[in-house]
Amino acid sequence: MKKIFLMLLGVAATCSVMAVDYTAKAKVTLQSESGYSCNLMLSESAEYGALAGSAMNFEDRKVALYVVNGSEKLQIARAASLEGVQLGLMTDASTSYTLTVSAVEGSETLYIWDGEKSFALTEGSVYNFTAAANATDEARLVLKKSPAGPSLCFNYNVLEINGHEGESLVVKDLAGAEKAKESSLPANYVLDLSAESGRLVVTLNGVDYQIDANPTVTKL
Repeated sequence: MKKIFLMLLGVAATCSVMAVDYTAKAKVTLQSESGYSCNLMLSESAEYGALAGSAMNFEDRKVALYVVNGSEKLQIARAASLEGVQLGLMTDASTSYTLTVSAVEGSETLYIWDGEKSFALTEGSVYNFTAAANATDEARLVLKKSPAGPSLCFNYNVLEINGHEGESLVVKDLAGAEKAKESSLPANYVLDLSAESGRLVVTLNGVDYQIDANPTVTKL
């Protein structure tokens, strides 16, 4: 009996060590219209110290998304705080690119700022953008803990849009069925989508965002 008790105690101790409470954790996938892709793993927790991680292997790569840490280029990055961390972007062609977020954990949302726009690292979020051909840009994208300016938020099946007055809005499901349409938004717009399920495409002033309806909580 004593042996069994000690074994269970050992298992319990192991579990408690493994249960790290990440403040924020996410995988960001860069996808080129040309078909090339690259994954970036980000992790923020009080358990960590200064920015560190695993280096990006650029051999035979056509596109890359990485964390800039001085002369280091990290494909897996962790730190006590990722606020203000610069991201590097390597492109293969003058075409469209997509950032997709998955494997999200933690209680705090990180944002990638692209100039005056921001993109939340929440499960299933998608951000589309264009970039020049065969370029390396380490100044364009940066990690922050707050969204840029006006906001688009999907929380508990309610879509809220603030600060986009006069802009157009179309909400469709993946089959193309229209769920809502506004030619000119008010300063504060609220849309109840609790009756919807699956993934929806929100087109705000010509820019597409994806949200997972009931019951996923997603912020963009």
